[in-house]
Amino acid sequence: MTRGAGAEKPPVIMLSSIRWGWLWQRHQALATLFARAGYPTVFVETTGIANPSPDRAAIGKILDRLSRSRHRGGSPSQTEKNLTLYAPLVAPPTSGAFRRLNREVFVPRVVRDLRRIAGPDPIVLAYPPTRTTLDILEGLKPRLTVYDCVDDYKNYPRVPKDMAETERELLRRADLVSCTSTSLLEGARKVRPDAMLNGPGVDFGAFHSIAGAYEPGSEIKTVCYFGYIGRVEMDFSLLKAVAGAGFTLRLIGDRGNTGRNLFETPNVDYRGSVSHGELPAAFEGVDAFIIPYLVDELSRNISPSKTYECLATGRPVVSTPLPAMADLGEHVYLAEGPEEFVKTLRRLPKDETENRVRARVEVARQNSWEARFRELEEALWRKL
Repeated sequence: MTRGAGAEKPPVIMLSSIRWGWLWQRHQALATLFARAGYPTVFVETTGIANPSPDRAAIGKILDRLSRSRHRGGSPSQTEKNLTLYAPLVAPPTSGAFRRLNREVFVPRVVRDLRRIAGPDPIVLAYPPTRTTLDILEGLKPRLTVYDCVDDYKNYPRVPKDMAETERELLRRADLVSCTSTSLLEGARKVRPDAMLNGPGVDFGAFHSIAGAYEPGSEIKTVCYFGYIGRVEMDFSLLKAVAGAGFTLRLIGDRGNTGRNLFETPNVDYRGSVSHGELPAAFEGVDAFIIPYLVDELSRNISPSKTYECLATGRPVVSTPLPAMADLGEHVYLAEGPEEFVKTLRRLPKDETENRVRARVEVARQNSWEARFRELEEALWRKL
């Protein structure tokens, strides 16, 4: 199939690994861009990768899913033409009993709903490499399957024991494999030598809009981390060290199951969750950003989507030496351990220059979500 100027765009079904209302990231950005480009797009919220944790927040999510799954025709997006949100009702992809229930009851219903919403012969972008995803693909029989590999799922807590096996099956089944980090790409190429790199991006215009408020060489008073604060890769010793050194530590995002003692620490300014569109305004007064993740087997494969968002603001970014930062050493300050993290932040007024600011803004500009989407779309049409 060729992509002509007047060619009808095929439907796209995104089997996401997150909820639509969760932290805005790659899944929502790509779904939005597919819809804007004229592809009838269905965003299927996560079918799960593990058993839910037995806490109040998890129970709330389950009740919310039960309520929204009644809309079997999906819910049209309130902001985007061509975009439909669909909340599937399925069991976790963990035990044999749950899998049989999915295969015999829930997945057939999901497949019928998606065929009715999207129509025949869709392109499917698959995220969680679970048995549920494989069963849905078997039912949909898409014209093209893309495995968009964004995480090292097998190392997450409470995931199925055969996650590595089901991921290999998805890698073999997919027509196109894209990976968001070089570490994930290396792993995928053991099964799929033709896998491609398609990293994170940024809504450049939105985040660059506040760049003019930063002056290189100015005193660093307020340091910010934004995103899911309760993530398993978080190095809380770094957060406590930054606050303990006298910086104001602004935290923006869902706190998850993080203990209250962090938020009661002196100099910690917790702003709660903020919508993605409101983030630039929430950065008012921020002098520097931090990416304080542990460097371990799980984080070695991630490429934080917030990296380019931070760089687009023009402000300095201090990160632990994640493998994904290896190619950004000129634009991100790397520091390991609490003491080095604090020293790096304190040196910023001397280390910062206009040239460094311009360089990091430019690298963010080159890595917009529009650029990532074009790369992926071109690869799709080559396969079609």
